[in-house]
Amino acid sequence: MNMTSDITALYGSPASVPCPFTQSEIGELERTSEMLVYVPAQVTANEMCAQFGFRSNVDFDADRLIRYTMTTESHWFVASTSPTPELMYRSAVAARRVFEDEGLHGMDVRRYLAFAAAFRRRFGQLPDQVYWTFLHGGSYDRSGISIIGFDAHGVLSHHGWMKDFKAKFVGSRYIVLAPRIEVRPETSELPRAYRGGGRSGREADMD
Repeated sequence: MNMTSDITALYGSPASVPCPFTQSEIGELERTSEMLVYVPAQVTANEMCAQFGFRSNVDFDADRLIRYTMTTESHWFVASTSPTPELMYRSAVAARRVFEDEGLHGMDVRRYLAFAAAFRRRFGQLPDQVYWTFLHGGSYDRSGISIIGFDAHGVLSHHGWMKDFKAKFVGSRYIVLAPRIEVRPETSELPRAYRGGGRSGREADMD
């Protein structure tokens, strides 16, 4: 895995912030069926679609009801390499509880676009084709949630939806944020969160 060349190929320049995951954590990603994803600061969802060549059914700049997270900070996260989302036929409310109990976070539109581009570069195909994925990291309007996915023709679709909705073709994706701002001797042993790993990687917990 050559992170520098992958990021440069996707964005035209190397990452602006160092990766906060340790070499040990990066080395186990194959075993955990996960991958590293980088999201640059300030780049809009429309700009990312243009950069990656994604066709979309929505003008993200025009839809002011979509809320994003960490737009001013370049950041890294770990995501599952499953080609389909998990927790099918579970509402966004139920799935969010599962992820929060394990110290996991959710994607927003920008994180999802970065993930989809990295996934396609690695596997030669798009994720979530003919499935929808709840975006737990952002929100839609006051109390809604975004759902996103690629149709059978590879076109990206996005809609605002209800958090209590569930269906057999709608699932969720988690992300893991590093438990540190930077890798240093004092922070290298901090435990990251894992899917199914219980509470040990939560950002705040009782001893």
